[in-house]
Amino acid sequence: MAEAMRRLPTADELTAEELAALRLVVSQSFMTRTSMSAAASASLLHLGLIQRSMGGLMPTPAGRICARIV
Repeated sequence: MAEAMRRLPTADELTAEELAALRLVVSQSFMTRTSMSAAASASLLHLGLIQRSMGGLMPTPAGRICARIV
């Protein structure tokens, strides 16, 4: 298992683009896959902060926590 998957990443560990994208997904609860860059999407998926569901992207519980921690 990758190191990132063993613990909840903090907002400080995300790039500004990743954090902005994560916060947008959390605030909307659902986004189309094209609403963020492919790189940000791939990174957030790998970290377990978002998931693909119903043809779009949704935050995971870990993603909701990470997006709200300052």
